[in-house]
Amino acid sequence: MQLPWPCLALCVVLSAVQGIAHAAPAAQKKAKVSTLLPARKAGLWEVTVRSDDLVLQRQGQAKPRPQTVRMCTDAAAEPVMLFAIVPGQEDCREVSAKPRSAKAGGGWEIRSVCFVHDNRADAEMHLTGDLQSEYRGTYSVKYRLTPLHNTGRMLFEGRWLGGCQAGQRPGDMVLPNGITVNVVDDKKRAKDHAHEEHGHDHSGHKH
Repeated sequence: MQLPWPCLALCVVLSAVQGIAHAAPAAQKKAKVSTLLPARKAGLWEVTVRSDDLVLQRQGQAKPRPQTVRMCTDAAAEPVMLFAIVPGQEDCREVSAKPRSAKAGGGWEIRSVCFVHDNRADAEMHLTGDLQSEYRGTYSVKYRLTPLHNTGRMLFEGRWLGGCQAGQRPGDMVLPNGITVNVVDDKKRAKDHAHEEHGHDHSGHKH
């Protein structure tokens, strides 16, 4: 089944809340990253996400409206920003990326193993394009304990608009409703909070 819309506004805002409120000691494990992740050109990107029409037709669901965000990114923010459109990426243990052969369509195949609460989420992204002016691809997320939230295949495309606007910082993402969140700051706050919680026992005292 498809994740309720608007996905982007909910996923981005709730990811930080879920990470802060439910981070477990296991969140302290450093994610294993194999192969250098692809990175987009620094600056302002416009990214549109839509559901795969064929999947929706098979499930008998109505077609939702595409969702568009704008992202200000740089080399330091990009590892977080590239995945900001994908749900369930708060507490990731493994991230792998490998180039795809020309026969397979080129680009990259990226997989992550993450946890939302104690619910494992396996994400798969296929990414093509020069990442300098444009890119496109698909992603899907499968939750182990709540399969009704599995996204099915989602389509996305991004285009470079130029430099970030005045007042924007790397990590800023403008949501479809016009609200700006900084996903890099949100993820850091969640990680810091998890570290603080891990440093206290159940009585509220530090070890």
